[in-house]
Amino acid sequence: MTVSELNKEYRAVLVEKKQLNEDTFYLSFRCPDIAQKAIPGQFVNISCSNFLKRPFGVASTDVANGLFYVGVKTIGKGTNSIASLNEGDMVDVLGPLGNGFNFEGFDSFILVAGGTGVFPINFASEYLQAKNVKHTVVQGFRCKSQIVMNRPEYVLSTDNGDVGIHGNCCDCLDTLDLSLYKNCAVCCVGPLPMMKAVGAWATKNNLKCFVSMEQRMACGIGICLVCVCKLNAEAEGQEFKHVRCCKEGPVFPYEEVIF
Repeated sequence: MTVSELNKEYRAVLVEKKQLNEDTFYLSFRCPDIAQKAIPGQFVNISCSNFLKRPFGVASTDVANGLFYVGVKTIGKGTNSIASLNEGDMVDVLGPLGNGFNFEGFDSFILVAGGTGVFPINFASEYLQAKNVKHTVVQGFRCKSQIVMNRPEYVLSTDNGDVGIHGNCCDCLDTLDLSLYKNCAVCCVGPLPMMKAVGAWATKNNLKCFVSMEQRMACGIGICLVCVCKLNAEAEGQEFKHVRCCKEGPVFPYEEVIF
């Protein structure tokens, strides 16, 4: 079965590009199917001038206008190529891919984002806001110049302390009054050390935690096995198992992930 038969490959036009800071851009593409189907935690693979597409968590959707949004931090040739697109340019897109966050069975949420994790967490926050579900967004950045997608009501930390709480996301989490969060779950996207620490914090406080494993990806559809990660498999009679982040993930329960 080809990718096109899976109905996941599209041509999309770049509608708008905004520069958020020195190295980060916010792009909107018109693709009504992806806008309609995407759920928080899923991602898209976008073509660039290099051979392989690049994965980006969906940051928002505008179903009425058929738009989906992604944030692009320029790191290498692929992200620089995509950030250099001009409005009106066309790209090939696979998506929406992977699973999403599990919002069922919980009454409130703490959403934690580090670095480019702010983009998929933004989508999660918009979704919960539309459903009138209580949630708090916690963001962590290296410094003030790196802050994007922030709102006054968010709990903010910076490593160097030039704005917000001086520390990391767990320092922010320690300021929360958990008695205000009934039947709460934590959803986290960011660097692996941060997610590991946030998951440990959630476990200590008896909260379910879901993490999005931002692994390197190539195909995005489970064929190449570049994005595998380890999960605990004791319940299946083995120490661990390898799973594909693009197919079985990228979102997993924290307690199942072997960091």
